[in-house]
Amino acid sequence: PAFCHLHTLTCWGEPPGLKNLELTLQRRIHEAPKGSYTKRLFDDAELLKNKLVEEAQELAEADTKQHVAEELADVLYFAMVRAAALGVSLDDAAAELDKRAHKVTRRKGDAKTERIAAADKILNTTKNTTS
Repeated sequence: PAFCHLHTLTCWGEPPGLKNLELTLQRRIHEAPKGSYTKRLFDDAELLKNKLVEEAQELAEADTKQHVAEELADVLYFAMVRAAALGVSLDDAAAELDKRAHKVTRRKGDAKTERIAAADKILNTTKNTTS
């Protein structure tokens, strides 16, 4: 959608931050430069899955403000690649969060042991192939 006379979101150029990343990813799906890592992720679902798990683990283990910010940026990037590949926008995710905020009942919130086991398997496989 265009909101200014330049047929862009704003008259001041590209939006900053996550919205800019989202727009870049949407363009990369169709017109990635040669050797684009993002394009490689779009084309290799297994690599993208492994990177998501790896970066989430690194975020879980980060213990300083700077390290958490770095790992969060990585997780957001890989999550947004996944979302863009399936046509999911930041607005879609925000709408889901809003919907959840209004739920009357919630599940207990404990970690799903089967997902933890699956992540461990991915991480162990990745470690063995990079060692």
